Parts: sequence; C-alpha cells; structure tokens
Amino acid sequence: MTLIPSSPPRASSHTPSEPRSKDYRDNKIFRHMRPDEIERLAPSIDHLRYGKGEMILQRRDQEGGIYLLLDGVLLANQYAKSGREVGYRRITPGGYFGEIAAIDGLPRSVNVVALEDSRLARLPQSLVRRLFDDSPRFMRALLEDMAALARGLTDRLFEATAVPVACRVGIELLRMAAAAGGDGRQATIHPCPTHAELAALLGSQREPVTRELNRLASLEIVRQTGRTLHVLDLPALAAEVERIGGEL
Repeated sequence: MTLIPSSPPRASSHTPSEPRSKDYRDNKIFRHMRPDEIERLAPSIDHLRYGKGEMILQRRDQEGGIYLLLDGVLLANQYAKSGREVGYRRITPGGYFGEIAAIDGLPRSVNVVALEDSRLARLPQSLVRRLFDDSPRFMRALLEDMAALARGLTDRLFEATAVPVACRVGIELLRMAAAAGGDGRQATIHPCPTHAELAALLGSQREPVTRELNRLASLEIVRQTGRTLHVLDLPALAAEVERIGGEL
C-alpha cells in the first residue's frame, strides 16, 4: 500500500476531464450531495495505492472507514478452511466498500483484494460518522445502495441454489455487460475476470465455467482477447439464459 497526497481543490476548466472514475468527487456515494459539500471533504480524505494481489481489507479487521475505488478492479471474497474461495462481488471504478462495518462498528465481514493495480480514496471513520449525522444526502445514497446490495445478494443466493452453472455464467456476463455500458446489443468487459475468479463469484469450479464460456464462443455470442471479453450479441446471450433455465 502506498499513501499519496490528497487531491487539490478542483479548478474550473473547459478542457476534457478524465473519466468519471478518476476522481473521488464523482463516486456514486456522493451522487445526491452538492458540489460544495463534496469539496469540503477533501482535506479529510486519504488517497491510497495498492498493487495487484495486495490485500486491502481482511476479514475480522477492526479498522473502520469507507473506501472509494478510483482505478483498478477489486474482489470481495472469503476462504473456507478447505481453501475454497467464495467470491461475493467484483468492485469496479466508481464503486465503494466498507460501509457495513462503518455503520455497525463490527469487524470487517469479508476480505477485499486488488485484482489489478488500484487507486482508492478512504473516508476515515470519523468523517463517515460526521456525514451520518450531518448529511441526509449522503445517507440517502448509502441507503439506496444498501437496498440494492440486499436485492443483489438475494438474487445470487437463489441462483446458487436453484440455477445451473451454465446459466449462472450467462447471468453474470449480462450483469458485467450492463455495468460496462454499450448499445444494448454488444458490450466490452475489461478487464474481464479469469475463469477461476468467475467460478469463485458463482460458487462453482473453474472447469464448468470454462466449458460454458467455450460453448458461448462457439455460438459467436462472446469472444475473448487477453483480459478483454467482447459480448457480441447480448440478446442472444439473454435468450441462452432463458433457454437453459434462468430468470432475468
């Protein structure tokens, strides 16, 4: 982990800005707050860098605060005593994590590891508590996202117990494609998860995940080039999910 200087106040400019994920001020947790409210947070925010493979949080850590991902890709996971990895979610730029422990004051519930070199901003626990007390707009975004997280985990629990692995692969690709954006017919997922990472997210083994990705490639629905996965036909992918028993 590397500590880097805090961001300076944002200057007015008509030059093209960097992508939205590049600055903590554009994180979705601040979406309901006024620009002047967000700007006042700058002196209190820590800026951090982590290399690929570094652990950012470890399950049962006592340290508080909320982390905002600016660049990179992270995985929230946990390991069984057998060594099996269970993946809960991938975190991409614009996302954040750590809010559960920040709310209840209990130890961290999962590990968070960097899948790529990553840059983050951290809201210290003292700042988070102040926002809880003083910013209804901050709390509104947090509550909306907590509700979405609960709904998403409900969907994943259902899928893990009632939906075949091949179908879960398609559902997860549709989720990632939606997050990546596109024209509704095609999408580019970069960096795409490795087959092992995808298996951990789906509660599966790598081999059936690889078989399904190869099958989708043979149907010309997806094509992978290095760490980039091209979804060539989103309607066809959704149709495959429906055909083999999934619910969208």
